[in-house]
Amino acid sequence: MRTGLMIGAATLLLCACTPDYPKLPPLPAKAAPFSTADAAFLQQANEHDLTEAAMAKLADDHARSSDVKALGARSATDYEAHRKTLASLADKHGLALTDTLMAKDQERVDRLSGLHGRAFDRAYVEAMEREAKSVQPVITTTYTTTKDSDVKAAATAMQKLDQRSISSAYSWLPQLSTRKYGKSAR
Repeated sequence: MRTGLMIGAATLLLCACTPDYPKLPPLPAKAAPFSTADAAFLQQANEHDLTEAAMAKLADDHARSSDVKALGARSATDYEAHRKTLASLADKHGLALTDTLMAKDQERVDRLSGLHGRAFDRAYVEAMEREAKSVQPVITTTYTTTKDSDVKAAATAMQKLDQRSISSAYSWLPQLSTRKYGKSAR
């Protein structure tokens, strides 16, 4: 019996010292939760993207100008793509983002959906600009305070997207009254 114990102890020592013994793989690193400010930014950015995309989708049926229709199509695609980026980022950190507009944003979209032609064209561009200006302070604050590089990149992308859409709209908006609708805006 004593011999059996000695053999067992020797075997145990040999197994523990074997360099080829498989090691356990490291556990996957889970992303740290967002700070409260970062989570709030992602939710606000998601709401902004939802609102911009909903307004942009109206342009296909409600706009008179082909420029406004093209802007709407491009904006809808761009804001939906940005929203997917936000959702992916939020998912990595265990944060769920909504797919529905807030009541105040839905009211704005509903008011815009009641307009057609020239009235829609101008109101859509103005609503797009107001929406972009309303989130600008949030973008600036997030960009300067966040420590998360992904959140900073999302803020930067959102700002560039807003600027590109607004500058595109205002590059041709003054000509709408003469180019598309005749000599006067009446």
